[in-house]
Amino acid sequence: MDIRTGIGALALLSLFWATGPAQAHAHLEKALPAADSKSPEVSEIRLSFSEAIEPKLSTLRLETAEERTVTEPGAEFDKADPKTMVVHLYEKLPPGIYKVRWAVVAADGHRMNGLYSFLVSR
Repeated sequence: MDIRTGIGALALLSLFWATGPAQAHAHLEKALPAADSKSPEVSEIRLSFSEAIEPKLSTLRLETAEERTVTEPGAEFDKADPKTMVVHLYEKLPPGIYKVRWAVVAADGHRMNGLYSFLVSR
């Protein structure tokens, strides 16, 4: 091996060590209702992520502004889209500010979580 080839390989290898291998994480890509939105009625919470998520290890909780959990069934996972989870609301939400608190584990095992709010006003 010539010295230039060895130096080039060493430079490439040190660049890999400095940056490390790419890690995938399930980032929230779309939320309905959207963060900071205002709506007269909300019938479901739908979150779509950048990666497939593990249903048994992922949660979605709807809370009031006072952080009291709104009683609803647990999140369902869209069978046609492994990146999406949904909570169907069977009763109208009274006017007020609501928080969506989520935690997901991507198929690769990485855990992500987040929180956002929306307003129901009539």
